[in-house]
Amino acid sequence: MLERHEHLPLRVPDEDAALRAILTGTATETGERFFIALVENLAKALNTHSAWVTEFIEETRMLKALAFWVDGEMIENLEMPVDGTPCQQVIESAGLIHHPENILDIFPDRPGLREMGAVSYMGLPLLDVNGQIIGNLAVLDNRPMPEEPRALTLFKIFADRASAELRRVRAERGIREREEKYRRIVETTGEGFLLLGQDLNIMDVNKACGRMLGYGREAIIGQTFIDFAAADARSFLLANQQDLFAGEYNEFESVLLSREGRRVSVLVHSNTLRNDKGAVIGTMLFVTDITEQKKSLALAGEFQKSLLPGESPKIDGFDIAGKTVACDEIGGDYFDYLPVTACVDDHFGVVVGDVTDHGAAAALLMATARAFLRMRAAQCGAISQIITEMNRHLTQDVLDTGRFMTLFYLSINVGNRDLRWVRAGHDPAILYDPATDRFEALKGQGLALGVDDQYAYREYAKSGIGPGQILAIGTDGIWEARNSQGVIFGKKRFGDVIRRHAGLRAAGIVAAVYRELADYTAGLLPTDDITLVIIKVTA
Repeated sequence: MLERHEHLPLRVPDEDAALRAILTGTATETGERFFIALVENLAKALNTHSAWVTEFIEETRMLKALAFWVDGEMIENLEMPVDGTPCQQVIESAGLIHHPENILDIFPDRPGLREMGAVSYMGLPLLDVNGQIIGNLAVLDNRPMPEEPRALTLFKIFADRASAELRRVRAERGIREREEKYRRIVETTGEGFLLLGQDLNIMDVNKACGRMLGYGREAIIGQTFIDFAAADARSFLLANQQDLFAGEYNEFESVLLSREGRRVSVLVHSNTLRNDKGAVIGTMLFVTDITEQKKSLALAGEFQKSLLPGESPKIDGFDIAGKTVACDEIGGDYFDYLPVTACVDDHFGVVVGDVTDHGAAAALLMATARAFLRMRAAQCGAISQIITEMNRHLTQDVLDTGRFMTLFYLSINVGNRDLRWVRAGHDPAILYDPATDRFEALKGQGLALGVDDQYAYREYAKSGIGPGQILAIGTDGIWEARNSQGVIFGKKRFGDVIRRHAGLRAAGIVAAVYRELADYTAGLLPTDDITLVIIKVTA
């Protein structure tokens, strides 16, 4: 985690660490925890005294703090009028406001600024899909805050992620309000509806749900939701039923079996039902049939799989295997083998990439990146030049979306086994030598792709590797996977798996990692795509 140093605000000493803070600090969080992680990492990444994200309540012209980080502490339950503050300028200008110094001279009547010893301020508006202002993201410091383009790029990435999450939170809030408003007329809706008692038995069901399952009301009342689940969905439901059905709000997918034995893919929204005194009286389930959508996504997933290598390359002296598993039908992880035969015939390349988030949007970005990289890698040029040009083109497509992609590109000289690589914000590849039981990370600087179109990437090198040594290139879905207690799998456990199975072929090592991940996360659905490539020197 980044710490606050003595250098000036916005001077980012380690761009990789700053981007990793965004990824690791917010990737697995939602709602309030997302915003808390966001502002904490923002303040530490930009080295500022304070950072906050607020929701703008237009009717009352108030700012409601979603997370407010001040000098290492989180301030809770804070609301403030927007008028007469630097944030008012952000809201009214709908753009970046940066006061590098003398903020108290500009806003002399704000006692809160004086109490914090404020000197400088920077803020950006948060927008909904229609471009309307729904909040703001800001940092403040008690030192001057000179302009810094790279820091501004990072600040915009934080703002884009905050906007997206606030839009999601507001959408969920709207859904909950509408469900409460119309809960008395659910019988007439086309969406399936179930009312569960505190013992999770079904107390009520609407006609749409009965039609979906092919059962009458009498056959459903008194059963549980799990009673209608397909066998392959029951283990997850049984292991997580209290979390899924007893929380204030949950969303999950499952597969039910109709009376005729037809598999029905469903999206379930679960809401706690309370009486007028706030006591829990049951749980409402809104069940949507997404079978056709799942079929379409499955077809898209099959197409995406066709973009991955059909088989591992056969190269004398090397044993190579790779695998990727998406947490949804389609994902944003990517790996490929790139022979550089157009210019040199004794090298081959391996690339592993990870697009922010997952799902359809991530998959489209992955396909775009793959297409350009394959085209460019087939031409002459150093791998640093290839990635620099790839980044320039990719940034033009994604800069305004807040999305980016991490990537590790490794080139191996088959003759002398020298390694050359480029890191683009990705976790380092790992080199393991069983003879010395030593792990080495293939480190190097490099910004994630899609952040700065002028960034020039560097190559790093290592002289020949020897027989028995193992190269592992993976994505963070491996070491960030969590068990039922919320403990991450971790890189140490990942390394231990490689050590214990170093005597296997590359495919065996890959299978061992996936097997131990499955055991470690038993009963939980994956939350991120998982990709791993193993290269073993055999002679």
